[in-house]
Amino acid sequence: MSGICGVCEPGRALGGGSLEPMLAALALPDESGNESIGLESVAMAVARRWDCQQIAVLPGICIATDAAILNRKELESELRDSEYNPARASLAELIARLYLKHGLDFLASLDGPFSLALWDEKSRRLILAVDRLGVHALYWSRQNERVYFASRVGAIRSVHRDSPRIDRMALMQFLLFSGVSAPLSIYEGIERLPAGHFLVFEKGEVRRTRYWNLNYTESAGRTEADWARDVQQTMRAAVHRHMTEEAPERTGAYLSGGTDSSSVIAFMNERHSPVKTFSIFFDDERYSEISFARTAAERFGADHHELRMSAKDAFDAVPKISQYFDEPFANSSAIGGYYCARLARDHGVDYLLAGDGGDELFAGNERYASDKRFSLYHELPAWIRKGIIEPIVQRLPRNDGRLSLPRRYVSRANIPNPRRIFSYGLFFSTPPEEVFQPDFLEAAPPDRWLDIADAHFHFGEGRTELNRLLYMDVQMTLADNDLRKVFGTAEMAGVRARFPLLDWRLAELSGRIPSRLKLKGFEKRYIFKQAMRSILPDQIIHKKKHGFGVPVALWFLEDPRLETLMKDVLNDPKTRQRGYFRTAFLDDVMKKHREVDAKNYGEILWYLLTLELWHREHQETPVQSICSP
Repeated sequence: MSGICGVCEPGRALGGGSLEPMLAALALPDESGNESIGLESVAMAVARRWDCQQIAVLPGICIATDAAILNRKELESELRDSEYNPARASLAELIARLYLKHGLDFLASLDGPFSLALWDEKSRRLILAVDRLGVHALYWSRQNERVYFASRVGAIRSVHRDSPRIDRMALMQFLLFSGVSAPLSIYEGIERLPAGHFLVFEKGEVRRTRYWNLNYTESAGRTEADWARDVQQTMRAAVHRHMTEEAPERTGAYLSGGTDSSSVIAFMNERHSPVKTFSIFFDDERYSEISFARTAAERFGADHHELRMSAKDAFDAVPKISQYFDEPFANSSAIGGYYCARLARDHGVDYLLAGDGGDELFAGNERYASDKRFSLYHELPAWIRKGIIEPIVQRLPRNDGRLSLPRRYVSRANIPNPRRIFSYGLFFSTPPEEVFQPDFLEAAPPDRWLDIADAHFHFGEGRTELNRLLYMDVQMTLADNDLRKVFGTAEMAGVRARFPLLDWRLAELSGRIPSRLKLKGFEKRYIFKQAMRSILPDQIIHKKKHGFGVPVALWFLEDPRLETLMKDVLNDPKTRQRGYFRTAFLDDVMKKHREVDAKNYGEILWYLLTLELWHREHQETPVQSICSP
């Protein structure tokens, strides 16, 4: 990962050379060079791979940015005066001057994904910030009078006084959600700045503030047609906005064949044709939906490119992905994302537009419809539920037979969200003492596993059940997981990913749309489909969601290399002595993967494998120290 890094200790001179360990941890083979600066109280650096990664120094201000700002012309217009021509300035300088004009309110003027660090010498204030929806990551850590920051957690680990300990609660978040949830990082004492937040280090104190949030104040008095028109127009504008700066011939799009990616290329096609599109597919029809991607490509006359993936490709990608992600990360579709981005790079593309965000903004995931079937139970009067239905169902058998269905339905319906929507997962449905070692459970008690999810779900007043689930997924499924996956694997391949469906205007519009139009009955993303009905082919409007998932769970059974890798790693005494899992649990998962449910238990094996490979790649590397430059 490229990006920014630095250290701040007010009153102490810090040399730019002291950041070498951090820059080394940020390094990628194709970087165009590093830049660092050391001043009184602060040292900053960028490991540059892209032009938007910059440092600027103004009188009293030092700033490091990684910012793909979409509204530069508007910022130039705002800052232009008789003595200053902002057109000649770097983007980092423009952002610094924006701060000088607006103070801490300057972040509201930035349109696009960013991470930044700014030192104000006059106020002796350090500001760290990330964009509204968390496309960019920024980690920070305080050690005595110092604050370290970096785009990559390993960069901060590289300068810790002592090797930081693994945070068991963060590790549990990984096991539950396939990635670590902000504000945690995998290490104790290092945090990741949540989406839409900035941090201020001033007068020896650290405070974290939310400057933007996705609200859900549903608007009344508008027709379904009005909402559909607004969604279409706002989405069109967002896609066009993300195409403005780069040469169109070097901009392409991921194409899974779903409604999100197909909508993106439909609007791209209005600006430049043919759009370069990129898809992956598999021989296994249960995972491959290349026919839908081809339908979309044909409909919009795309310059379409495809890659057939095999188990060998997955095996070859495992060490690359393990090396890149310096926190445990087990979203297996990262494999497909990496090869799709590499395919684009091989065809001369520098920027790829992705369709991420539509499911979480407009209720496109199947689990929203499934959960609604249980939430409907609570629309019955309490006296009927408690006085009639539940006494009856308690007399039904406790088994997996058909007669037990009403009892099981009521039991699950009475689990409050967000626990209910996660209750199908193995780690929630298995007694914890059968999975984990006692010391692990002491450090990560089960009653705290959903603390972060619960805080997101219950944030704000007056939200519907659906909107609470959507908000939680925007924060966790997107910012903590899918964006890390797409942004990271694109960077691995040498491509910059952009997310037009996460334009903040479209996000805010989604919050105003009534829940009943996002999930109408049990039809997912209803208003989104209405908005795109005249543009997308019917086959795509009505297709089942798939995406870039890969059949790694089945390949563990079918491919000798992946099977051997999995068995060798999980049977290794080093793995079994980490102090996390009971040996019987590891054996049981491998057995049930072969004999009971290859898909679900294979996914758990992928989690366990990636966790151990992370240990060997990142945790067992000795740290360096710059604590006394």
